[in-house]
Amino acid sequence: TFVLEQEAELTAPLFKQPPMLRWLEGLQVHLARHPLVGKSSSAADPLKKGAYELNFVPPPADADAAERNEYEARNQAHNAVPPSAAACGQVFTQLEQTKKKDSLFHLVTRDYQQANLWIQLKSGDNRDMEQVVALVEDYLETNPPPVKLVHGWAGLTYINVVWQDQMVVGMLWSLASSAIIVFVMMLVLFRSFVFGVLSMIPLSITIAFTYGAIGLAGKDYDMPVAVLSSLTLGLSVDFAIHFLERAREFRRKFGSWEAAAGEMFKEPATAISRNAITIAIGFTPLLLAPLVPYRTVGFFLASIMAVSWLATLFLLPALITPLQRFVFRETAEKQGE
Repeated sequence: TFVLEQEAELTAPLFKQPPMLRWLEGLQVHLARHPLVGKSSSAADPLKKGAYELNFVPPPADADAAERNEYEARNQAHNAVPPSAAACGQVFTQLEQTKKKDSLFHLVTRDYQQANLWIQLKSGDNRDMEQVVALVEDYLETNPPPVKLVHGWAGLTYINVVWQDQMVVGMLWSLASSAIIVFVMMLVLFRSFVFGVLSMIPLSITIAFTYGAIGLAGKDYDMPVAVLSSLTLGLSVDFAIHFLERAREFRRKFGSWEAAAGEMFKEPATAISRNAITIAIGFTPLLLAPLVPYRTVGFFLASIMAVSWLATLFLLPALITPLQRFVFRETAEKQGE
């Protein structure tokens, strides 16, 4: 009998073995101490409840207080993982006969070799999920299970964490590489390093302002914002190209930047302003859309147009005036100055 009992203990499925179930219960207790975790569920929970109900003995009707406490203590002692794999198997067998047996198999597979630990968080914030992941990984490192396990994560919140990491890193590299490509294109277009740097200034100001405003407003870096980041580059550099090209043309025509500056704020500045205002106002109706992503798109694009327009008309002239000796060096050399 002893040999048979030991063989049953050693050959029992993993999640019918008491040490493994107690370790799983300990992980739940560890998670319950964290303020971000509302509740956790595992196969150990129905097992303990089943063992309690199967071994419950009500106190006699004429029992005094001391006897009732004794019965209560005895019953509560069974509200735990049974001491042997055979006892765990018997309780699980009883649970498999209930009407809600499928609820049990949401927590453990039918062969009791794999189990789920269902963690319910108090919020769906991705940063909270990252803290819980770190909490579990730390517990696995400091409290290794009786048997080496292969563990993984699932669930919508964790999928959002993985998706966000991929999106943020991907969009960051995309934005950086696109900015480099735009800068190289400006160098080729203007054939001047100084003009290339100047054309990137409204773009940089626009990106810093719009993303800074989104962060300060508490808006999440979600998919609409990430996708629109690529549009920021093209829309922001467009006005700078027009302004710098006309500035170089007028400097060559009128012979000095002081004379060209006055002309720049006539037809070229008017055309740029009309273009910016028209496009910005064209996106504002999206602010009234019922869907939040549409409102984000409307605000984001209108802000891009407004900031890049102001940066082009105010910052570029302010920088060109003190730096005109370096900005128009090639033009001056061609004129023989």
